[in-house]
Formats: sequence, structure tokens, C-alpha cells
Amino acid sequence: MTKRMTSRRVRFWFWVALFGGYSVAVAGVVVDAVGSHYRSLSQVQTTTVDATEAQRQLGAAQIAALHRAQSDTPFRTLPAGETFRVVWPDGSSEVVRIVSQSDAHGARPVDGDVALPLGPIELEVQPVSTEAPRRDPSWMAESIGH
Repeated sequence: MTKRMTSRRVRFWFWVALFGGYSVAVAGVVVDAVGSHYRSLSQVQTTTVDATEAQRQLGAAQIAALHRAQSDTPFRTLPAGETFRVVWPDGSSEVVRIVSQSDAHGARPVDGDVALPLGPIELEVQPVSTEAPRRDPSWMAESIGH
């Protein structure tokens, strides 16, 4: 009996550890440049996905440097080869790969992974009646089959 319970516990904790490890490995970094501490950076203020690649590289490198500086482990955060998503001040976003932690052009946009900002959304408001629906007994009788 105890052998059976032990094997169940081992299987349970194995799957918990596997799921937890997978969740941590899949989770990516998203840096939102809409915030005031990123938006005030000189290379980020006017950057969008439509900007030149050089401007996007400089902006992404500044964002990565500030993200590292604010991290608990600055030398291990965003190492070379890691990717992260940047949301530019206009709402557009793209995935950026770190190629060097010390170069001003050390972040390069990944080709083909651009999300444009959502445009203005149009809503159509239609009036709705607040009256309670009338209950017609003859209709109810027909639906029952009497």
C-alpha cells in the first residue's frame, strides 16, 4: 500500500516539476516602452515599427540596457542570443534579438515578427427597449401543441 502511494506522489511531483519548468522556459520578456521610464529615452520617443532599422536597433538597445539596469541580476538578464518583444510608444510591437550587450546597435529586430498598433475602434450604439416582453398566451399554447 505504501509503495503504491509513494509511486503516485513521485508521479505527481514529476509532472508538477515538468510543467513548472516548461512554463518558465516558454515565458518570454515583454518590454512595454509606453511607460514613462522607457518612453523618455532619446532613441525610443519617436520609434515605431515603420522607423528605419538603425533607429529601431538603437531604441531596442536602450530599452534592453535600462531593463538590465533595473533587473535584480543585470549581468544575466537579456544575454546575447535572447529575444524579447518591444511594444513601442505608438502601440506597435516587434520581436528583437540581443546580439551584443555592449554595442549601441546590440539589438536587432527579428524579420517578419511585427504587430501594428490597433487603429481607432468604431462602435455602433443601438437603442434597446427596456420594456418587458409581452407574453401572449395563445403563442405559448401553440408552442406546447394544445
